[in-house]
Amino acid sequence: MAVATRILQYLGRRTVPYQLVHHERVGTLAAAVRVAGVPVANVVTTSLLIDAKGILMAILPFGQELDLAAMRQRFRRNFQWLPEPWADRLFCDCEPGSRPALAPPYGLAAVIDEALLGKECLYFQSGSHHSLIRMDGDYFFQVNARATRGRFARPLSEQTSMTAFEESPDICQRSIQQLSERLKKLYRLPPMPSVAARVMSLAADPNTGARELAWVIEQDPSLAAQIMRYASSALFNYQGQLRNVQDAVNRVLGFDRVCHIALGIAASRAFEIPKEGPLGLDAFWQHSLYCSLLSQMLATHADKELNLQPSTAYLCGLLHNFGLLLIGHLFKPEFVMLNKLAAKEPESPLAVLEKQVVGIGGAQEPIALGHGAIGAILLEHWNLPAEVRTVAAMHHVEGYWGEHAGYVQVVQLANSLLKDLAIGDDLCLDDPAPLMEALGLAPEVAYEILQQVQQHASEVQSLARQLAA
Repeated sequence: MAVATRILQYLGRRTVPYQLVHHERVGTLAAAVRVAGVPVANVVTTSLLIDAKGILMAILPFGQELDLAAMRQRFRRNFQWLPEPWADRLFCDCEPGSRPALAPPYGLAAVIDEALLGKECLYFQSGSHHSLIRMDGDYFFQVNARATRGRFARPLSEQTSMTAFEESPDICQRSIQQLSERLKKLYRLPPMPSVAARVMSLAADPNTGARELAWVIEQDPSLAAQIMRYASSALFNYQGQLRNVQDAVNRVLGFDRVCHIALGIAASRAFEIPKEGPLGLDAFWQHSLYCSLLSQMLATHADKELNLQPSTAYLCGLLHNFGLLLIGHLFKPEFVMLNKLAAKEPESPLAVLEKQVVGIGGAQEPIALGHGAIGAILLEHWNLPAEVRTVAAMHHVEGYWGEHAGYVQVVQLANSLLKDLAIGDDLCLDDPAPLMEALGLAPEVAYEILQQVQQHASEVQSLARQLAA
């Protein structure tokens, strides 16, 4: 698909001329502009708003943000950002995240920023992640003739609403770094606990072995006991006797897995959040353990050309939701509200519920980021690998094709499969088949892996309760 069906039919019926600019497949408009080499000053983007009266498309220059306060004042409407899953359903003939800047084919009202007037030509998304549409400026305004004109956009700045971060899935290291510095100025991010830092240091040292790792873990009796319980569980079906952590490393878990589970357990101690509720520590650890096990097994069976390391996939699955812990740690009243909403509306995406608590208390900017981006900033602050940070940031973004996409897709598929077990609060695709195809996994293989993990449900739940204690 080079152009969304509705766009193709609409422009064809009205004989509106346009050209396609093909480029390599990428996941975002920013990446498309870069690889296609089109002039940034002529690129158009959109923001979607919603209130009780309906949905509104705002059309503005790329690289600028919509001034939501100005929109509310101008139209005297209580606009909110339209959640991404709703937007993707509205543009059902488009790939997720690629929405053409033409309102009529989708029956939408629109506003258009006057900064676009006078442009000889304009470029915008086609509904596909491997082409842009080029259209003469006059024709573009003719197609959007019913749109209200005005000044609604402003340049991006350090004071930018953090919601804009969520809307752009092109989360590169530079973006994470900028937002990390912004968050650090406003709030004190917890340091990585010393035991977790020492374990991570050992994991990065190629000369370190099981003996050194076991010695560090055994300095923390509680952590050592949890590692021993994990290794002795039916998950690994080890029939012999484990005398100490070094045995657990050498005979059952392996160096990488012990590093990762010790890192996750120790790092989680940086936070204080309730145990109860769908977002509490009990549910958090149940979800994290299931997701890490599934992610590792899915990565093991994925297409070998993707070069996915099962141990890295395990760590990605284990830590991808750490943003929830940070929200609960920094913003306790808002987290309590979010936890109650999740219990009351279990079918609602967490991203939607997060927006409902935006604006209460002092957590407006951070929670507007979403727990994924919040988690990525925390993991960047702790200097964790880029794969883990990217998965944290992007695990709720459908159709992501950027850097480390394979690990993002593995965790997304794990979360989607876990919905069959009523576990988790993350992205749930109506059809996980595209993720299976992208990973080179036959559906029967993916569901067989899920069944294997499900056979150990009691063990996983028991371990989760112990980790949350």
